[in-house]
Amino acid sequence: MRFWSSFVALTLNAIRDRMNMFFNIFFPLVILIIFGFVFSGLYTSSNVKIGIMGVKKLPEIENVSFVRFKNAADLRTAVMKSKMDMGITLSTSSTSNSLILYLNPSNAQSNEYYVSLGKRITEFLNEKNGVTPVIKVVSKDVSFSNQKLSYLDTLIPGILALSIFSAGIFSMTASLAHLRDKKVIKKMWTFPLFKWQFYGAFILEKVIETYLSIIFLLFVAMLVFGTHYDINVAKFSILVISSTFGMMGIGMIILFFSPSAKIASEISSVVYTIVMFFSGVYFPVEIMPKSMQKIAYSLPVIYIVNAMKYVFGLMPMSTVSFYGMIFLMFAGFVLILIGFGKLFKVK
Repeated sequence: MRFWSSFVALTLNAIRDRMNMFFNIFFPLVILIIFGFVFSGLYTSSNVKIGIMGVKKLPEIENVSFVRFKNAADLRTAVMKSKMDMGITLSTSSTSNSLILYLNPSNAQSNEYYVSLGKRITEFLNEKNGVTPVIKVVSKDVSFSNQKLSYLDTLIPGILALSIFSAGIFSMTASLAHLRDKKVIKKMWTFPLFKWQFYGAFILEKVIETYLSIIFLLFVAMLVFGTHYDINVAKFSILVISSTFGMMGIGMIILFFSPSAKIASEISSVVYTIVMFFSGVYFPVEIMPKSMQKIAYSLPVIYIVNAMKYVFGLMPMSTVSFYGMIFLMFAGFVLILIGFGKLFKVK
């Protein structure tokens, strides 16, 4: 009876705790919505403006408009002042023809896409002039799930994995640290309450809270962006629960070295930012230097991200690797118990 009373009290406290609700629901939801819309291709109204000089026939490309210029100087100025996203001129001679692309270095993140448009226009002009390339590149998607995937499809499982990480560490460094600072844990020495009852009630509340928040985020993603996955529900549940234990264990380590809830939350924020960079969700690990790749693969979150993609049917993973990772995540439960033991020794 005392166990369930503690569980209800902790649940109500978690609902009233604004910081807890922020890191468990609001923050992951904002990240999901922002990155979802950025990478979902819903901004179909966006239009790329390309300045053209010396090219007569042009292909029709969706969301691309061409503006003709009379001289190269005006074209370069338009690109330099960002009035045009890219400029193209056709240079012809008796020996060779060249398609010159003018790019603004300030658009470094988009220039790769603009270059691909230039290559597409080049292919169109070659076909119009009867020039057939010796080797033609044809890309074909080979998906583990046998379905066409967008970047957003692979992004959402990663966001859910990071949400588990933030919920796990902040449940300790925000919620539990707050109870410690308010002397609530110290006062429990005077209550007719067994330690395991508080341990169990706190852990159960956080696991259920995290699981429901992940389900909520997944539901929003499917509702707003129309994503669909072939999810292994059993493995998904095991992954979420075990990962929550593992991340709570990391949060407990941070709590050990934090004298107050404020400092614990600040350290957790720094750790989250670093882990987010090395998780492989927003920045591909493959493009990082070898030294940074070693850092990425030394952190547990990247394995949660890969396991989440596996249970979503997006990438292969051996059964041994999956359950080995699950076992290591459950090891975080030991850190939680050790931490609770030290907290209850507070005089």
